[in-house]
Amino acid sequence: MNGATLVPLAAAKAKDGTVSLEQREWRFNFITMYDFREGALKGFGVGGAYRYQSKVATGYELQMNADGILEPILDRPFFGPDEWNVDLWANYSRPITDKINWKIQLNIRNAFGGDDYIPVVINPDGQVAVVRNPNPMDIYLTNTFRF
Repeated sequence: MNGATLVPLAAAKAKDGTVSLEQREWRFNFITMYDFREGALKGFGVGGAYRYQSKVATGYELQMNADGILEPILDRPFFGPDEWNVDLWANYSRPITDKINWKIQLNIRNAFGGDDYIPVVINPDGQVAVVRNPNPMDIYLTNTFRF
């Protein structure tokens, strides 16, 4: 009873003031798009996005304190890798009547990026315990009618 209650409480108390596991410190997205409005490419558009996430803490080594309770060594975390992905798209639009505008767009989500398993939890001995699959490449075509 004592160990089952004290160990989780001591671990939680020791983590006060630290960054939560699985929470990334930095994330940013860059998105750009260009529409051709005149010339031979009038009606076409292209775009892309770059998404980045910094490394993430996935676990800690453990040490036994004076009371015989295992506690995480908070200044020695294990980290999972940083992640980045690239999205691309191209579109074409034109009016099909006086009141209806048509747009067709091809999107490729995760066109570039890592394809290795991503560590989520690392055991105190440094072995990866839980992984997740990277996001797959998605290709989709959409049609939009505005009226």
